[in-house]
Amino acid sequence: MLVLLVTGVPAAGKSTVAHKLSDLGHTSISLDDDNSTCSWPHPAGPQDRQPGRQDNSSSPPPLRRTWNPDRLDEIISTAHRDGVQTLWLCGQAANASELRNRFDACLLLEIDQTTMRRRLTDVEQSGGVCRANDSLATAMASYQAFVATWRRLGAVPVDGTQDPDQVCQDLLMAAAFAALGRHR
Repeated sequence: MLVLLVTGVPAAGKSTVAHKLSDLGHTSISLDDDNSTCSWPHPAGPQDRQPGRQDNSSSPPPLRRTWNPDRLDEIISTAHRDGVQTLWLCGQAANASELRNRFDACLLLEIDQTTMRRRLTDVEQSGGVCRANDSLATAMASYQAFVATWRRLGAVPVDGTQDPDQVCQDLLMAAAFAALGRHR
């Protein structure tokens, strides 16, 4: 089984891609939508489910989402046991780079900061809450480090500014190359 991580900055299109891949008949999970995988560790100790959006005034900085490694392993094991050929896991977490050994390839949905700002602003204006629970300021501040880390780790870049259908086609092509490289 081929296990692929699709990651990216907030508003890169990870959840959209997960849903489109599922619509195309692929086994795809938006880890950002799975509350049993995601948690927001509280500095005082207990783990919270996704907290409410914090305002930008005197609030403490937003909590950083992490993935539960045991739950991630369970998802992968279940897919393997079910005979899934390619498992697409889409999302972003503070500890994702530490868990990268669980993936055969990591694909980075790349968008520029202007696109990220526009998409996050659109979400805020529509009354939505970014699944990453990042304010625009937090997302912009972490953008460079996030992209640099995943590039340094060898993530395959995919242009996330394109139409979601084209992004999925590019991801499928990258998966085909990952499968070829794995069988060599």
